[in-house]
Amino acid sequence: MTAWSVGIGMPVAVLWALLAGPPPAVESGKGTVVLRLDCRSTIGRREITLFANGTVRLRDGVPGKEKMSLAELGAAERDAFLRRLEGIDLHEAVSTNDSASGDWIERCALELKLAGRPERSFTFSRYDSLGLGVDQLRRLAVELGEGVDPRGRDDRLPRGYRPAVGDCLRRVDGAVYRVHGMTSDGKGVELEGVSIPLTIYLPLGQLDGEFSAKVECRR
Repeated sequence: MTAWSVGIGMPVAVLWALLAGPPPAVESGKGTVVLRLDCRSTIGRREITLFANGTVRLRDGVPGKEKMSLAELGAAERDAFLRRLEGIDLHEAVSTNDSASGDWIERCALELKLAGRPERSFTFSRYDSLGLGVDQLRRLAVELGEGVDPRGRDDRLPRGYRPAVGDCLRRVDGAVYRVHGMTSDGKGVELEGVSIPLTIYLPLGQLDGEFSAKVECRR
């Protein structure tokens, strides 16, 4: 996957030229959305979109001031990814309606539009417990976003990082969390928001995707 960053204010004609990429082999028409994950709160937004021609677009940052990056999947890579999407069972998948709410809690919209199949869409908050199919779909979208992330590998947690009680970590949307402890099985970590009243639990393997740096804790 080849990635590059562009400014939100660039000329529309140039932007469309970038989005068009190589001639689409799956569906005709540039700008045809296949998969979109759009998570936002009052403090941050992260939108990941896969287009039918293999273009991946990432918009990330403070709402209204997001930075945009684009990447291209090769034809074989795109087709393999589409097969993974087609293999997800969404027959009984539903949106969540009883999730926590608040200005600082992200709400997510997830859309899937595969050729020859009904369009599907789901809504949930960032820390909802999702059904298997929706969670698989969300994970694939996150995987795409990591491949085009403009932060690159330089703005990530140190390689081999192991959380210690009291560590403060900056999430990709800028919010800072303090490590409260490990889960009883040792496979997850409990974190508490420093400036927002939110406790989250994450598998150790997801820390690097959710957090960008270890930072100094503010008293």
